[in-house]
Amino acid sequence: MALNDPFQLFLILLFFAAFSLFSYKKNLLDLEGVLIANAVGLAAITYGPNPLQDLGIVVIFFIIGEIASNFPRKKHEQRNIWNVVGNSLPSLIMLILIVPFPEKAFLLEIGFFGAISAALADTLSSEVGYYSKKDPIMITTFKRVPRGTDGGITLLGEIAALFGGLVIGVSHYLIYSNPFAAIVIIIAGLVGSNTDSLFGALFETKKLMDNTQVNLIGSTAGAIFTLLLGLLI
Repeated sequence: MALNDPFQLFLILLFFAAFSLFSYKKNLLDLEGVLIANAVGLAAITYGPNPLQDLGIVVIFFIIGEIASNFPRKKHEQRNIWNVVGNSLPSLIMLILIVPFPEKAFLLEIGFFGAISAALADTLSSEVGYYSKKDPIMITTFKRVPRGTDGGITLLGEIAALFGGLVIGVSHYLIYSNPFAAIVIIIAGLVGSNTDSLFGALFETKKLMDNTQVNLIGSTAGAIFTLLLGLLI
């Protein structure tokens, strides 16, 4: 259900304004990226069963993702609308689907968390895995490849992906106290991250897909994984 308290809505809109200004001024997001990020946040408070908690998950995703992207040894490129769409569109769709299917709200909420888990896991895997002391292994051939190769994975990156899923899974547990759902969401992070790597190896390296499309598939995989297992809850 949406928030009805005018004061809470005012504070949230004030937060959006501050977030937008900070992200744009610090070159974290371009103007279109800021607008899409705000759209995801607004969807969380408009369609999410627990508006403030759902918004908090979106905020956690952006904050942790930006911290990981701004490690001092790695230059951070300004994220644009396509970066945000690739990571956020599946979670946005999960929330919007609650409107025509309110009886499936809990299941779709799990899908929302699964998509966010996959997006955060993939972000951390890429950004933190960059600092691995060993060259990555191509996910399709298990051969060493140069750092930064699409489809390359590292142990450090996998641990970082697990941490990303853990953050979102634990957050879900703190809200709903459902251990099975939390575990599914944690695993969804690894599923989404490695699906991203797989499609990166198979298609992005051959220029058949771009990074946005691969990110979109990875986040969608996290959502679908949680939806399928969520049917068992």
